[in-house]
Amino acid sequence: MSQGKDLLVAQLPGQPLLKCEVLAQLGRAHKYLGETPFQRQCYLKGLELCKQHISSSSNNSSNKRGMAEWAVYFHLHTAESYTTEQDSLKAAEHADAAAELAQQQGLLEQQLLCIMFKLQVIMLSWDRKEAEQAVGAAAAVLQQLEQQGGPASPAFVALLKLQFTMLQVMLSIHAGNFEDLAPPNQNTSPIVADLEAQCESLLQLLGEQQQMPYRWLPAAALGALVQLLAAIILKPGGKMKQALLHISRGLQLVDQQLAALHVGPTTTEASLDHISTYEVRSCLVLRVLLLEVQQQLQLLSTSYAAACQTSCESIALLQRFPGLLGGMRPSVHLAAGLYAQSMNAFDEAQAHYAKAAASHDSHMRVCGQCMAALCILAQEGIPKAASVSRGRELLGELVESVDSRLGYAERAVANIASGLLQLAAPDGGSVEKSDAKQRLSKALKLAHGRLQNHQVVSQVLLFMAPLQIQNADVAGAHSMVTSSFTLAKGALDLPAQVASLSMMQQLYHHSQQADKAGQNANYLLRKQEELSAKIQEAESAAQQHTLVLKWDL
Repeated sequence: MSQGKDLLVAQLPGQPLLKCEVLAQLGRAHKYLGETPFQRQCYLKGLELCKQHISSSSNNSSNKRGMAEWAVYFHLHTAESYTTEQDSLKAAEHADAAAELAQQQGLLEQQLLCIMFKLQVIMLSWDRKEAEQAVGAAAAVLQQLEQQGGPASPAFVALLKLQFTMLQVMLSIHAGNFEDLAPPNQNTSPIVADLEAQCESLLQLLGEQQQMPYRWLPAAALGALVQLLAAIILKPGGKMKQALLHISRGLQLVDQQLAALHVGPTTTEASLDHISTYEVRSCLVLRVLLLEVQQQLQLLSTSYAAACQTSCESIALLQRFPGLLGGMRPSVHLAAGLYAQSMNAFDEAQAHYAKAAASHDSHMRVCGQCMAALCILAQEGIPKAASVSRGRELLGELVESVDSRLGYAERAVANIASGLLQLAAPDGGSVEKSDAKQRLSKALKLAHGRLQNHQVVSQVLLFMAPLQIQNADVAGAHSMVTSSFTLAKGALDLPAQVASLSMMQQLYHHSQQADKAGQNANYLLRKQEELSAKIQEAESAAQQHTLVLKWDL
């Protein structure tokens, strides 16, 4: 194949632009066949050809510009080929070279595209400083592009702007800057409205112009991604109905796109054609992510039966497309662990969390470690010393300190897990108790100030209330428990409501308020019965329930 390719290109003397087209098409063919080394070989040959003609003094400026455009193309696609092999360094090098060349030739659209590609490469390692630099560079080019206009189509510029906005939102979500994404004093999120308006405008422009020089995602998938980001933004603030509505719209859009790609309920990975594989994979990953957020919302609102069904859908997708969705396996394990823990199936929950913690992704690894440690502490019948020892083993270095380079969400959950382990230690003294309180306070500050996460705030308040009682601050403990219950009730979070009412019962007994203790006991019993009924409802679908608990263990 390689010799035939060389022969074909050699038979096109004096036709450099045509040679570039042939090499680009050959590279695309190798990409669809999954032959990354041959794909990259085509692009590198193209780059070599472009450099020869750009440096040649005999070529006119028009030809040089055309070859420069092809050089940008080959650099960018070479970078993409390196990302499939997880070689971020070489991918970033080629993206930088492409951006520099585009800047030299005044190709603003291509320059912006190259910078955004590098930003996506940086996001794989979540280097915050490098990401901020790339965002700044992209913003400057976008502003220049919008101000001076140019030959690019309005749809192309609108697509680049929407993609840049979405990448910025993804960075903010990872960092945990929800105070900017969803201001607590506003009923609606300005960024969600902006995303939807940009997407709607782009779809209208695409309807007028079908040919685009660049395609990030299919049109319906772009809309689905906007809906996913909207749900993620709204979820922490307890806007459950709005978030679920966005998820429903997103699932409809991604299913619409999958149907257009001829992927139905019984389609498997083996039956896909090579050309559609990449777009199908993008849509499938998007669908799993939508299901993941949907399940989180369902678990939070104690809709356990629905959460079980959602988890089964994700598992079914992984079983039908094991290669394309292999990278999503740790995420689905984490979701299965959350369901199992809600069902009090602690052994299965820990096994799922362990699978998630084995991921190469730092976010997934930290979440898996911390959730496994918290699961150990929640499990009854295990001696405290043994559960604390095992919890510390699971947390590893997070026991001693929480890396400030982690995202705010990971730092919050790590502080909670390590703090509760210190409180649970039977040999813990005043120093350990003080350190535990500091860690829980940090988690509360992050959850309230940065993440705007009502569920985490509710839980941390509940964890801190006993410390107030120990300091003879019963009024402070009562205030914390009341706030915790209010947030839990707003989210329909029955386990948190039961935990808050149980703590309230202890406070009433401590302060000898018999009447209030009696009223609270009746209310607590009713909530316990509601929670028990929700668990039984999920368990009644025995086949699905068992599938989620035992999957891939």
